[in-house]
Amino acid sequence: MQRLLLTLTILAFSWSYVQSQALLQQKVAYEGEGVTLQEALNTMGRENGIRFAFSEGLIAEERMDVAFDSLPLADALPILLQGTPLSFKAVGGQVVIYLPAASRFSISGVLRDARNGEPLIGANVLEQRSGLGTSTNEYGFFSLSLPYGAVELLCSYVGYQAEERAFALQKDTRMDMALKPELTLSEVEVIGQRSLSAVLSSQEADGSGKVLSAQRVQQLPALAGESDVVRALHLLPGVQTGTDGIGGMHVRGGNDGQNLIMIDGVPVYNISHAAGLFSIFNTNAVRTATLYRGHFPARFGGRLSSVLDIRTKDGNKHEYHAQGDIGLLSARFTAEGPIIKDKSSFIISARKSLINWYLNPLAASLQSTPEERRLSYDFYDLNAKLDLQLSSKDRLYVSVYQGRDHYQNSGLSTDTLSIFDASVSEPAYFISREQFNDRMEWANRVSSLQWTHLFGDRLFTRFTASHSALDLGIGYVDADSLLALSTQSLTDRRVDIGDYQSKIKDFSLRLDADYRVQPGYTMRFGWNLTQHFITPGVLDLQVVEKADTVVNAPRLSGREVAATEYAAYMEHISELGRGFTLNAGLYGALFSVEKQHYASVQPRLSLSWAPSSQFTVRGYGGRMAQFLHLLSNTALGLPASIWVPSTARIRPQQSWHTGAAFHWRFKEGWQLSGDLYYKSMRHLLTYSEGAQLLNDWESNVAFGKGEAYGMELVLEKAKGLTTGWLSYGLAWANRQYDRINNGVAYPYRYDRRHSLKVAAVHRFADWLEASASWSFSTGLAFSLPQGQYTVFVPGVGPVNAVDYGFKNDFRMPYDHRLDLGLNMYIETGRVRHKINLSVYNAYNRSNPLYYDLRVRYVSDGAAIEQQRSFTPVTLIPFMPAFNYAIRF
Repeated sequence: MQRLLLTLTILAFSWSYVQSQALLQQKVAYEGEGVTLQEALNTMGRENGIRFAFSEGLIAEERMDVAFDSLPLADALPILLQGTPLSFKAVGGQVVIYLPAASRFSISGVLRDARNGEPLIGANVLEQRSGLGTSTNEYGFFSLSLPYGAVELLCSYVGYQAEERAFALQKDTRMDMALKPELTLSEVEVIGQRSLSAVLSSQEADGSGKVLSAQRVQQLPALAGESDVVRALHLLPGVQTGTDGIGGMHVRGGNDGQNLIMIDGVPVYNISHAAGLFSIFNTNAVRTATLYRGHFPARFGGRLSSVLDIRTKDGNKHEYHAQGDIGLLSARFTAEGPIIKDKSSFIISARKSLINWYLNPLAASLQSTPEERRLSYDFYDLNAKLDLQLSSKDRLYVSVYQGRDHYQNSGLSTDTLSIFDASVSEPAYFISREQFNDRMEWANRVSSLQWTHLFGDRLFTRFTASHSALDLGIGYVDADSLLALSTQSLTDRRVDIGDYQSKIKDFSLRLDADYRVQPGYTMRFGWNLTQHFITPGVLDLQVVEKADTVVNAPRLSGREVAATEYAAYMEHISELGRGFTLNAGLYGALFSVEKQHYASVQPRLSLSWAPSSQFTVRGYGGRMAQFLHLLSNTALGLPASIWVPSTARIRPQQSWHTGAAFHWRFKEGWQLSGDLYYKSMRHLLTYSEGAQLLNDWESNVAFGKGEAYGMELVLEKAKGLTTGWLSYGLAWANRQYDRINNGVAYPYRYDRRHSLKVAAVHRFADWLEASASWSFSTGLAFSLPQGQYTVFVPGVGPVNAVDYGFKNDFRMPYDHRLDLGLNMYIETGRVRHKINLSVYNAYNRSNPLYYDLRVRYVSDGAAIEQQRSFTPVTLIPFMPAFNYAIRF
């Protein structure tokens, strides 16, 4: 019986196979013009008596011309199915058209601004039927892998009209798109419903990167009409600075040298003009600024506290434009346009200081002595960029930044002195001459050559060769002489000459890859090789005495240190399902200097959960290491601070940063976000107390540790005529060094316990908008002398010493300031005008920059005595300003 059943089964399968093969060998004919695949199959089946089975959702609606005569069905079907992933097989008495299980295709492209062709960073790309999506990278590139069939693609970006595309996905598809702004006043950069709080929009899937556009910066109130990216970042929670912005950028308890600041992916080592009043970033050349404060994606390394990624504009690819600006501090000119229309472009933007126009007259009017004095300060910035399309998958970018600051303070005073001798009938006359000349110069140079290439439709790569350099020079000349008029001869003469130089320059090669494996799964990986050449400080001293005798002091700290930094990273970004998103990565680095090698493995992890589209929570943690240190000898953020490398005696800085955050969109256009964080730091470097600042730096430093922790809350309004945000920060930041404050921990200078910041813009009409920002924070921590005592030093004798007590035991008064701005946009034909009126420090708050010990003499009628007091020194009072821009 079993043998019979087996025999019948084999016969049945054999008969079915013979029938199937006979069906596929049946001769068919068909001719059609402009027909769909479904129409062709239905007609051919009806005319030839063949039954076709298929799902209409798999059949594309594209039309084709096809003709064949007397072909076996097995040869005719491949002609009809050409260009599709569909296959066929005969089953019983019918032919089944089906899709193989592994048929998936990629949609890739670049999202750009329709007005000028600039790429849109962090734009959203969503397939609405499946709910699968991704976001664009820093070049506007996206890639999405989807199953074959109908696709409904939605591309959106804050402040732009969403773009929808519905089509049948049958093969790997390249789809570049341009989004239009929701509302514009011709080409003036006024965006109707664009949220000012786009400052806080996220570029990363886990919400770690906050993107600020140049348009948003230009909406906010400006200092003396000079809009500035870094000053706008000071309005974000967790970002602290000194009075009026002087003192640099301190993020979550870190110092100014712990921020990785890049121009088009290349580090820059000093970002300040005028001691920090504003930055080197010309907003006419900046496209976006992305700040990472908590979780660092693994592709960033080399700093402990934050990453500021500045991306410059590529230039308008459609038409030529020029723009000129003039304000109280500077004049700017920008030109941009296509090299090859819609493909390649250029932009060049220059900024020049106007401060010298009124600085010298102001200094002269304030001069209270007969001394001849000259005070000058000048700077310039130059940005240039070429964007060259080599092919549909290759682009070449050439980017250059150069800037220089020059400060000089000189003076000359003369006096006539007389000496009377009783044995001589007339007094002897002498001319005393005192002269000084102090100068400071610093310059940044950054250049890069970047080649981007798209392998297939999912792997985006970028190869970068770059150079970055910072030069600092400080010089002084002090000359005193005494000339006898009777003999016209020098009776005394002394000239002190000093010249101090510090330099750092980098040469770097870097490869970055962005691989969109499948929807919800992205891999980033790459490597970096940097050669550092660092001259921490070279001091030459020279003394010229009466008889032109030259006395040279020893050259101090003059050695150049060469170091090589190797780094590699891998970053994994995936959607785990049920609302979970994981960003896990590893950054590895090796620093080689003077036969010493430091290796560092730095894990990074962020896990977010979105139980609904309105609410997201996130936890993150990571380890960072920093091989370069910034030594500052001043609280004012002057570039006299020097960069020094880790050496055999100086270990790299290290930190662990952990935190938890939430984001809640509780109402249309409203959202609330919060963050709790803790950061520990080791091997921090600073000058020792009483250090000889211009001497050998390795012998004058102290090592220590620090910690920072706190909470940040931000309430944002993202829609409507009035947009803005309100933020509050509660923070602690401490330091502890064995050789400072007797080894006892003390508050960091920028330990601001409370900070409250408000920014708002109201649009009255398309041509008129007003803005305001107000900040309030706990005063800076600082030390004051509390007494004086005498110490006997063997071999020296009694020495007066100052007792400062516990370090940073005093607080400056609460720091608060209100700034106002008004922007007017006027169009006359092809020319667009922008007028900005601003008021800095609107209610004239006197926030102290530092305290100075002043001495004055008082009399009680019987005696004269000295009175000493600490007097606050303030910087910028109530200051109205005007800025005019013209674009054509």
